[in-house]
Amino acid sequence: MKITTEKLERCEVLMTVEVEPQKEQKMLQKAAKKIARQVKIPGFRPGKAPYNVVVRRFGSEAVQKEAMEQSIEKLLQDVLEESDVKPAAQVQLESIDWTPLTIKLKIPVQPIVTLNDYRAIRLDAEELEITEDDIKESLERFQEQTATWNPVERLAEEGDILSMSLVTKDGEKVLEEHESVEHSLNPPQVNEKHNHPDFTAPFLGANAGDKLNLTFAYPEIFEKKEYAGKDISWDVEIFSVKEKEVDPLDDDLAKSVSDFDTLDELKANIKENLQESRKHQQNADLGRQALDQIVENSQIEWPQSFEDERVEAEVKRQERQLEQYGINLDNYLSMEKKTKEDFLDETRQSMIEQIKRALVLGEIAELENISVSESDILTQAKMIGDLSGGGDQFWRNILASDEQRQMLANELLADKTLRWLALVATGVADGAGGVGGVPPLPSLRHTPSKIPEMQGIIGEDQETAESDEVATDKADLAEVSSNEEPSADGTLIIEGDASEINKEVEDDVKTDVAADNEHAEDVTQPKEDEEPEEESLQV
Repeated sequence: MKITTEKLERCEVLMTVEVEPQKEQKMLQKAAKKIARQVKIPGFRPGKAPYNVVVRRFGSEAVQKEAMEQSIEKLLQDVLEESDVKPAAQVQLESIDWTPLTIKLKIPVQPIVTLNDYRAIRLDAEELEITEDDIKESLERFQEQTATWNPVERLAEEGDILSMSLVTKDGEKVLEEHESVEHSLNPPQVNEKHNHPDFTAPFLGANAGDKLNLTFAYPEIFEKKEYAGKDISWDVEIFSVKEKEVDPLDDDLAKSVSDFDTLDELKANIKENLQESRKHQQNADLGRQALDQIVENSQIEWPQSFEDERVEAEVKRQERQLEQYGINLDNYLSMEKKTKEDFLDETRQSMIEQIKRALVLGEIAELENISVSESDILTQAKMIGDLSGGGDQFWRNILASDEQRQMLANELLADKTLRWLALVATGVADGAGGVGGVPPLPSLRHTPSKIPEMQGIIGEDQETAESDEVATDKADLAEVSSNEEPSADGTLIIEGDASEINKEVEDDVKTDVAADNEHAEDVTQPKEDEEPEEESLQV
């Protein structure tokens, strides 16, 4: 084949491929034989009609069309291998001319990133301080974990648990029926965080033996479709009111929640872990600040189709997310008083920012030889399995999926690169493990060998985790590890706060496991027989 290329705008090339006459004739003969097998031609057994007969009966255009349908995929593969071109997005077939067979292809090639002197960036790291109040807050969380719930003979108050029966109805239709449930009277902000109606106020002042008929107006976006946007009645009979009793802060508490013998040892361990966790978070924040500056001062170019594919994938992802709440995109936009054009524009702008950050971060990782090992991926998968409550089978399922493995590798590589940037920006490291001054680096122009799609590096919201509720953290982390979708080129699409939909229908994504555990995992040596925290009723 004779291949010539013409450079176009925005990382695209027009490739002209001239196929040898012998190969062209072979393609046509193969196509004619297939037609002869599929269509009965008088006087000939299936597949035995000569080429000229097939052409006279069906026309040369039909044979040519069949030839291209049979051979274009293999032909394209051969062309890309011979030209050593790695498309960044879907290849477009521009034209086909016969005699001789000439094919024109528009190929989006890899993005080009021109970096500034990123090693020269300097940022100040504030001194971290762990206060007695910080330690006390962690200890109180351990008290919560070991608390017991005891029946009381008084009216229900905020923070209590009600033992009760529950029947929920949509009109006369019974949705759920529970003979006995434990219903937590959570503070209002907890219901708001989980996009629930106020399940607390109507129960305040209730007592054992009360029978209640309540109606709750559920939001249009709700995790259970049969509840979303409806007035749902609750028929309740309260069996008992329970209040929480916490253990005192003493050596016995330390022994019950850890492998330490004294409260002072537990406090020292908490302080050490808080220091480490906050340093980890600080480095992530500094890394993002450095990345912002690098992106602002870099020249980044990518194909239009590369961008379009990611916008399309993000729109589909958000549509799937909305479907889980029983609404479609049009209904959501109507509720938000937005047009489809506004939504698409917001999504595109968000994806553009994500693309810039992902490409720059991936470029730095490649230039600085920052990599992720199989051991790193295994450790991360096991940690996700533990935190999600899924156990060994959960992380084995993750590792069995190429997409999930790639997602974990991307997360870890992004995390490593951001922290490398933080160390360089604060003068701690020079990129080779050294300490002190960082030598200047000339402007670099480099075409990545692959598109670095990195999960969890986009947007400051993603790294800032709400760690106060262990059960919520676990659920969110499990969702991150199971809901990703591959893009058209097989790599993982970039996820982030792509539009207001994510703010409305998703909890904050927990992308930094170590940072998430600042509160949830204050002790490094928990008791093996520690009981999980009891969750509230969620209807």
